[in-house]
Amino acid sequence: MCHTLFNILDAEISLTTLCVNFVCPQPDNADDAIACAACGQRLLVDERYRCQRVLGQGGFGRTYLAIAEGHHPPLLCVVKQVAPARSDRPDARQRFHREADRLATLGQHPQIPALLDVVDNAQGQFLVQEYIPGPSLEQRSQQSPNGGEALVQRVLYELLPVLAYIHDHSVIHRDIKPANIIAPPLPQPLALVDFGAAKAVADPEQLKRTATVIGSAGYAAPEQALGKAVYASDIFSLGVTCLHLLTGLHPFDLYSVSDDAWAWRPYAPGSVSPALGCVLDRMVNRRLSERYSTAQAVLADLRWSGLALENSLDQHSKTAATSLNPAGATWEQRFALSLPGVSANGLAMSPSGRAIATACSDGTVRLWDCTNGQAIHTFRRALGLLGPGHRGPVSAVAFTSAGDAVISGGEDSQLIQWRLADFSGQKLPLSGWQISALISIPQDGTLAVGSGDGRIHLWPLGQGSTPKTLVHHQDQVAALAVDNVNHLLISGGRDRTLRLWSLPSGRLVRTLTAPKHAITALACHPHDGRIVSGDQAGQVQVWSAENPDRGLVIYKSPGPVTALTISPDGHWLAIGVDNGSLTLVNLQGQRQTIQLRHAWAVRAIAFTPDSRMVVSTSTDETIRFWCLVNPAPPS
Repeated sequence: MCHTLFNILDAEISLTTLCVNFVCPQPDNADDAIACAACGQRLLVDERYRCQRVLGQGGFGRTYLAIAEGHHPPLLCVVKQVAPARSDRPDARQRFHREADRLATLGQHPQIPALLDVVDNAQGQFLVQEYIPGPSLEQRSQQSPNGGEALVQRVLYELLPVLAYIHDHSVIHRDIKPANIIAPPLPQPLALVDFGAAKAVADPEQLKRTATVIGSAGYAAPEQALGKAVYASDIFSLGVTCLHLLTGLHPFDLYSVSDDAWAWRPYAPGSVSPALGCVLDRMVNRRLSERYSTAQAVLADLRWSGLALENSLDQHSKTAATSLNPAGATWEQRFALSLPGVSANGLAMSPSGRAIATACSDGTVRLWDCTNGQAIHTFRRALGLLGPGHRGPVSAVAFTSAGDAVISGGEDSQLIQWRLADFSGQKLPLSGWQISALISIPQDGTLAVGSGDGRIHLWPLGQGSTPKTLVHHQDQVAALAVDNVNHLLISGGRDRTLRLWSLPSGRLVRTLTAPKHAITALACHPHDGRIVSGDQAGQVQVWSAENPDRGLVIYKSPGPVTALTISPDGHWLAIGVDNGSLTLVNLQGQRQTIQLRHAWAVRAIAFTPDSRMVVSTSTDETIRFWCLVNPAPPS
């Protein structure tokens, strides 16, 4: 590859050797010179690197395009020279080598130049990095001023993971702008360069102290301009970069001083999708508290907003999206069980994925083998007044986190624990209205029980303690979900509210009153903690703790949403609807939607732990098992 790159750039590189002496009066020398004709200094850095062109210069030093001699074919590289004024400061050598160590770590990312060598000798201090060919986005925007939405989407999808990587390594870049983003030849992704202004954060308390004011005018966040850069400062700079690429205008021309607000939309070519506009507005919010705090949060909003890469700038981006979501991936029914005269109102998957439990309309709780659909056991309806058993339809069911028992709740207000070791049952002393929702909280084995009177009971099973009762909903608790990322219990009610409860305390953290219709189903994404709700009007909305007053509508069905669940790997959202449709939405890359059908209303859905099978129940008196089928890889 190096030989090819050298041939491409050979015509562009002047046949000159540059002297790296900052005060040299005439740094240009012949291409084969060994010593500078003007000042006499040795020309090759560390006797290996021949600098041939200045790529950039600033307060930190100079950057050269160079050739590493001794390689066959010659190797192009970038030599970054620290300014003498900086190298003369106290502890400069320690700082230089700490920066080298940091670049050595960050350079392991394929979209950040690798550190090839560190030189600290009488000539000065130099860092030698991998050369990434291609124009910067600044150069690219000069050729084509309005990059359009496709370019902006590519920048976000390809560089946000890079930001997440450097932030995870406690580094703030502090100089993100179009000139520091390289677009190499396809199929290479965009690269982030120039970490000369980067800041390592050794201690979170360090972010509270005023430090050096650094960054490029127009792209630096307000807090960074005051010497208090934080990780979100990089998100601001990337957002402003996107505004520049979208409009072709410098950030100074996109900000209205009189309105104290960004005014970029009138200059954007064509119509920008509302979802992308909302993401960009939040990235460039001057108020730190209202801006995205992490790159992962921006990526999550992009995914949930349905901003896929199918209209991206080039084939590489399309290929990247396709690798996340193989074209042709589908779900097919593996087998179906018929329950004549009986509907399964609730469904639970065992922790191992080998069995399911169903809450049935005839008062029974039934166990089935997931691998072949064979019946394992039926916990019968109560006969008379003696013995455990439901006396009416069972509405909800859950496995304990250990998988050693099944808990069922019914319209008869009974909560029963069924032990799988001997198939015995025990009624749990819970008084109240009919039980409408059940969920097992895996972290501590607690059971959450939602009832028709709006109460929620947190029951630490097996600890001999009494349940905590949470009283805030004004109507039936229709659905429960667990946010494992933020350690929250989420409840949705017929009172059109979502409530977030801290675990394990049960303290009410927040109430979301924005929903306009009764909540009928809930799910939480396992990786980003986003809350997904379904309602009586057929809307599926996504809510985030950072922006709780705005629910993003990602799906609209013709009938009430009856069930929601997200696969354990976070790739698929399953939506059950009152009209019998079962929709599977791929949340990775492209927004692929697959429609499956029951004859009548879907009542419950559950994924196996490996995310490759989904089980659904319906009032059509069937249980259906659907398997993920990926296309065969190309030969």
